[in-house]
Amino acid sequence: MRNKTYSSDLSAKSWQSIEKLITVQRKSKWELKAIVDSILYLTKSGCVWRDLPRCFPPWPTVFWYFSKWTADGTWKNISDCLIVDLREKVGKPVQPSVGIIDSQSVKNSPTATESTGIDGGKKLKGRKRFFLVAGTPVDTMGSLLDSFLVPANCYDGTTALSCWDKLPVDNILLDNLRYVYADGTFGGQFKQGMDRQFEVSVIIPKVPIAKKGNVCIQKNRWIVERTIAWTVNNRRCVKDYERKTEHANAFLIIANIRRIVRKIYLKQLLRFLGTSHKKAISLR
Repeated sequence: MRNKTYSSDLSAKSWQSIEKLITVQRKSKWELKAIVDSILYLTKSGCVWRDLPRCFPPWPTVFWYFSKWTADGTWKNISDCLIVDLREKVGKPVQPSVGIIDSQSVKNSPTATESTGIDGGKKLKGRKRFFLVAGTPVDTMGSLLDSFLVPANCYDGTTALSCWDKLPVDNILLDNLRYVYADGTFGGQFKQGMDRQFEVSVIIPKVPIAKKGNVCIQKNRWIVERTIAWTVNNRRCVKDYERKTEHANAFLIIANIRRIVRKIYLKQLLRFLGTSHKKAISLR
């Protein structure tokens, strides 16, 4: 057991909500919590694998688990289960009916050489991330329902439509999705294809609800912009450092896990403090 702690470490309560979702048959002398804490530390701090502090398990061991859980969908399963848990705790329907989609072009690093392109509009070389989050005026949690990466030179509308068909059919978070908010780049083929193939209506706001400087805030779309900002608060997600796109996408999911698990723990703590406060008042 290590003595030094980091801000990215899971609390005991947070680990309990994740531990039951991880199944490992391989015997190891390292605790699973230490493995997960190592990956969360790397996601937040942005260090390279070989520079993981020595208080963590050896980096090849940590990377082996990271790759395994990326390939078998463990990270996605953890994220989905935590989102369901959070939505139940705040009294929201488990299956959102409204989603918001947006893309973000990010620069690649010398190690990220596969599936890259040049975004002429943003004038950068790298990859394009697509975020699909839940959000309405009364549901502003901005949970990440799904995400995927493509080369930066891919057009938003046609790419999103082709990738939507490849999304997991058993994703419980997308079963009840009926409306998707998007910007103008998702009009045309994406809007028509979603309505025809998936019976999902794409709404493109025309008039901004507010304006701050040169930035126009569109209805509901600010929620996905905030989710993107939350993601890049993790230094590993500021640029694209991964050779494989599936690993790059895994870090987006892990960033969402970090935020959700802290939010669940905070709500549990506030509920406990509220209950203790009421008991203290009743004893007086």
